[in-house]
Amino acid sequence: MDEELKDVIKRVADLEQEVASLKRQLADQEVVPERASTMRVATPVKHIEKAATPKQEVPVRVPPTVRKEFNLEKALGTWLPRVFMFILLLGVLWGLKVGMDHGVITNPVRVVLGYAGTFLLYYLGMRYVRGGKKGFGLTLLGGFIGLGMLTTFAAHHLYGYLSFTVAFLLGVVYIVAGLLLSRKMKSETLTLFSGIAGFLLPFLLEGEGATAIQFCAYILLLFLSLFYVSLSQRHKFSFYVTFVLFHLTLFFYAILDGGYDAEGILVTTVLIQHGVILFFYVKGKISRSVFTEGLLYSNFVFTIAWIKLLDHTAEVAVYGLLALAYCGLALYTLWRKDHALRGVLSAVAVFALSVLVLSFDLEDSRVVLMLLLLNGTLGIWVGVRYETLRTIVTGSIVYLFALPAVLIIVQIEQLWSLEHAVWLVLLASMGWLFYTLYRWTPKWLVGKTQRIDGSLIVGQVLVLLYLSQLTMLWLSSVSLAFETAMHVQRFVVLVVLCAMYTLHKWRKGLYVAHSTVILFLILSVSVMLSGLGVSYAYGEFLFNFFVQFAYVALLTMLIGAIMKDRFYVPAKKLKLDISGLAVVMQIIYFIFLNKWYFAFVNMYAWETEYVLFVHTFLLFTFAFLSISIGGKWQWKIVKFIGAGLLIACVLKLFIIDLASISILVRAILFTIVGVVGLIYSRTLLKEEK
Repeated sequence: MDEELKDVIKRVADLEQEVASLKRQLADQEVVPERASTMRVATPVKHIEKAATPKQEVPVRVPPTVRKEFNLEKALGTWLPRVFMFILLLGVLWGLKVGMDHGVITNPVRVVLGYAGTFLLYYLGMRYVRGGKKGFGLTLLGGFIGLGMLTTFAAHHLYGYLSFTVAFLLGVVYIVAGLLLSRKMKSETLTLFSGIAGFLLPFLLEGEGATAIQFCAYILLLFLSLFYVSLSQRHKFSFYVTFVLFHLTLFFYAILDGGYDAEGILVTTVLIQHGVILFFYVKGKISRSVFTEGLLYSNFVFTIAWIKLLDHTAEVAVYGLLALAYCGLALYTLWRKDHALRGVLSAVAVFALSVLVLSFDLEDSRVVLMLLLLNGTLGIWVGVRYETLRTIVTGSIVYLFALPAVLIIVQIEQLWSLEHAVWLVLLASMGWLFYTLYRWTPKWLVGKTQRIDGSLIVGQVLVLLYLSQLTMLWLSSVSLAFETAMHVQRFVVLVVLCAMYTLHKWRKGLYVAHSTVILFLILSVSVMLSGLGVSYAYGEFLFNFFVQFAYVALLTMLIGAIMKDRFYVPAKKLKLDISGLAVVMQIIYFIFLNKWYFAFVNMYAWETEYVLFVHTFLLFTFAFLSISIGGKWQWKIVKFIGAGLLIACVLKLFIIDLASISILVRAILFTIVGVVGLIYSRTLLKEEK
């Protein structure tokens, strides 16, 4: 009995494990509750054997997703009433205009018909809404708002039946009615109808218009009302439409109704609108899904454009207040550690400061460039320091706007000048930016500081351009030949490049060292193609020779370091053909040797036969050295070039020299060449043995 009891208990435990496993499978497959409940019924002990048998898994069929078809009738039923209501409003307005022009409809009748139409539209709209046709009813209610506001302002401005106070209060009543209906119905369509009708109102009326203050007050009140409704109901589309219509209405009013005589009123209206939007955005009253930061930038740009209507003094003052306000808000968000807001507001603050700088009536553009450089640097520093990408982008735009202007326009003509100050500000700001990037490396550059290291090349180029301008400034005060002046510049650049090359010892200066080598090679080519200058200036001639010799010596040291694997970059990593480098150096030596030789003989005015005599001897010497060095280092191409040059020297000896020099010089030349050739040949035989 004990053994049977133990066996039953063991089977019950196994069954419980299987039931738990079955529950997990059912939960994963989302089994229907009724079916799952049947699975949870305890199995009697007498059916343990049957329940313990393995169950067969039933595959679960996933119903295919049915794509919802486009309902054309429903879409037309939604949008056609809105379109035709707008068309109806225009038709009624123009019909009334025709009746007015022909005297059929008198002024009192017009006003009565207008108000009667509003009550009719309201009654029908509410009836259709209660009857379940909400879309059509909302369209009629939108017409009720538009027609009521139109009738009220027509009764005041065109016919004078209503005073400004009464008309204004009636307009407020219709606006409030529209807001209440929109909130009650939660309809964006009604908000759009109210907004479009309200903004079109001033242009549908003809006759004696309102003053600029009345017009702007009405437009501002309308915008604020629609602004509130859109935000409270999270209506994104109506919010953007309201924003655009606000600026378009003021723009057309300024053009059609002589708004340029009331620039201050228009700008004040825009500033109030701008301040309201900014206040709600900073306070977090505006949903980010409705009011994106892109609209904040657009609103700022629109405001900047409207401020241009003011005279210069007022313009600068308003720009200054705007920049001060945004800088204060940026500091406030930094103090609150609001990451999202500080990025947006600091970016706009940088832009506002740039606009303020550009608005100054400065006759000297150099001061403007310095301020823009400082402003861009400040923006980038704030963005990097407080990790706000938007501020980095804005500051970079300002900085990159000023940088090309400095490079193209600003030329240092005096040591103590604003041009020199601009270049110093440029270099100092560039250095500070690199320090900022290394000190507070942005997250997207962590582990990728090689990009910052590579950007140091930009600073390197700017330093070379600055020193080049200082060199030109000094050269303008002295009297030197053109070739000598060029060699002075090359010598200065050579000294600076040698100093920059030492940065390869700094782990962040490898890219600068690479750039230094490349620049040195480019300058070496230009030196190779240039002459030594005029023959009458002996001191300048020797200086030019010294500069070219220095370039050749440093080039030899560079190639030698690469060949001996003493370069800061391993030779295997460079993947250079050493024999190819040897050939290149052989050609360079040959060019410089001939150039220097003919420059010297021209300087000292040698006779032709002596020129040919020494030149032939030098060519033989160069050929012998090429063969020997190529054989020692096993550079076959170098040896072949040396052998080819040797053959060319022999041909020159018998074709050119034999016919151009006297018999005395000929005897000396042939004797020396013969003796040297025999000695060298014997040396080659010994090396072969």
